[in-house]
Amino acid sequence: MPLSVPVPASETAAAVWAYATRLLTAAQAAALAEITAARLAELDAGNMPGDINTLLLREIALSFPSAEALDAIAAIGPTNTTERTITVSLPTGATIRRVILAAFITVMNNSTNAQKLDIDVQGRVAGGSWNTYFSEDGVAGFPATDGATTGLVPLSDVTTLVTAEGTYGFRLAVTQTSANSVRYTTQYVLIVTYRTG
Repeated sequence: MPLSVPVPASETAAAVWAYATRLLTAAQAAALAEITAARLAELDAGNMPGDINTLLLREIALSFPSAEALDAIAAIGPTNTTERTITVSLPTGATIRRVILAAFITVMNNSTNAQKLDIDVQGRVAGGSWNTYFSEDGVAGFPATDGATTGLVPLSDVTTLVTAEGTYGFRLAVTQTSANSVRYTTQYVLIVTYRTG
């Protein structure tokens, strides 16, 4: 039950506290003192960063999305989707700790032929050579149904690629089991974890 104590408005906070605790049993007063001590310990300087430099050394994550790309591919051999670029911009003095690439891939059958798909996710520094960061044969597919749709979101560590601010390109290299049309919608997101200081 809540404790209601009528106290004159002229009384000080210390006087109110002393009066209220006199109404408690010894056990209640001990419990209150223990809870108060625990909460004060949480706010102790030992549990807080000592200075702004400690705060700045904590890791922070930012996400950088690309625009979407839509490609219709009607070929068996390896075929590339449209490249999409992402520009990474970080605070002055930031040091990249790790970078994860999420590739959002939606695939729709554009014919009545069954398909199995081999998919590679590739990346590069803008204008540079391509490297493969995810590669899986038969990772997606659908039955002989026009409009059948599937999707996947492979995650890849691209820390060796994204080492600084700049522009990076991403695409798929796909191999289909038949030369019938398949539509690919792709978007890429870089999740950059960095530290300053």
